[in-house]
This record gives sequence, C-alpha cells and structure tokens, in this order.
Amino acid sequence: MQTYDPLQARQWFKLRAPVNWAITIVVFIPLVLILQNIFQFLIADAIAIALVFCLFFFYLHKRAIAIECPHCGKYIETNTPWVCGVCGTKNLRVDDFPFVNRCENKECGCEPKAYKCHHLDCGKLIFLSKDKIEINYAQCVNMPEKSRPVTKSKSQNKVADLHEAIQVGELQVKKAKIDAELKGITAELDPPKKKTAFEELEEYYKGMMGNEDAAKKWKAAIDEEFKTNDDERKKRHLVVDQWMTNRL
Repeated sequence: MQTYDPLQARQWFKLRAPVNWAITIVVFIPLVLILQNIFQFLIADAIAIALVFCLFFFYLHKRAIAIECPHCGKYIETNTPWVCGVCGTKNLRVDDFPFVNRCENKECGCEPKAYKCHHLDCGKLIFLSKDKIEINYAQCVNMPEKSRPVTKSKSQNKVADLHEAIQVGELQVKKAKIDAELKGITAELDPPKKKTAFEELEEYYKGMMGNEDAAKKWKAAIDEEFKTNDDERKKRHLVVDQWMTNRL
C-alpha cells in the first residue's frame, strides 16, 4: 500500500492496471528461466503462469492505496466501502470501484470530487480534484454523525421547569403523608403517659396564675398610661376583665 496526495490518487488508480501488468511480466520472465532449469518446459511454464496469476489477481489487483487527510493528518485506505453522493449507491466492490474511481452503479458512474473523512474527530471534506466541489461528495458506509446539542425554546424550558416543580410537589405530598402515618404509628406504639392529679393541678394552677399575672401587668400599664383619664382607664380595665372571664 502506498500513500498519495488526494489530488493524485485518482491518476495513480488509473495507472494501476498497466503498472500491475508490467510488474507481472518483469516477474514472469526470470521466474520461467529459473523453473526451466528445475522442471520440464511445460511444467515450468505452467507453474510460472500459476504463480504470476496469483500475484496479479490476488495481490497486485487488490492492493489498496492510501491518502492522507490534509485536515487531521490520518490515513484513509481507498478500499473503504463508500456511498455515492449522487445516486446513494453503496459501493462494496471497492477493489474495482474505490472512491478514487467511480460509482459502480452503471446508471450513475459518477466520479466523486471529494470524500468526507471518516475519522470521528475530523469529518471534513478531502478534495480529489482541483475544482474542490463541496456537494455530491462520497462518504463511508454507515458513517456515524456527530451528535449535536439539542437547543430548547423558552416555552420548552418553562414547560420542563413546571414538570419538575410538579414532580417535586408530588414528592413533598407523599413525604408529608408518610410522615403523618409514621407519627400515628409512633403514637400507637408509644402512647403518651397519663398525667397524675398533682401534674394536672400544677398545670391548671400555672395557667390560671399566669392569666392573673398577665391581667395585673396590663392593668398597671393602663393605669400608668391613662392616669389622668378615668373614663379611658375604666374602659380598658373592662377589656382585661372580659379577657379573664373568657379564659375561665
């Protein structure tokens, strides 16, 4: 396999057949002379013909050339299966119809003017002719495309935010229900202790005396604020007394 400039690869491919024939003839002549010294003429000729036949069809004819991508610097072999950019035919007979030759579809037969580099970190066009046309280019069969970031509109983002908020709300409701169920289960398993008579009286006493203390403080504050206004002072004392009556 030899490496060529992309602009020269097609010319080399067209010269492949005569070069292969020349190599075959050059090999055949000395091979026959050597074998004739070992075997009879007919046997030597038959062996030589068989050997050069294998050399021509199974080696020279199947030799792939390579081109170097001018963008990423990586090598591309011309026996890569490719898709025609004109008719869409998948060219699989790449020994006879590589992308530096022409499409194997007889109704098409177009020569690609460019090949899309099949290395994923590149994917740029490699021009095979000087006109550098960027359409109808050849590319590798099943060429994976680079993933593109999905852009969403403002309305789509708002809908996504609402869905997320709804999901969060549903989870919070479920958590609240679970917490309530756990609280009820805990209460059943560990019921509060019944208060003694002393504890109940203590709680009642503190509550009532607390009310009394609060009423006294409020009346003292009222007396201080309205000490020159008897009517307003009495009216506000009645409010405190009414509160005390409601607390009993």
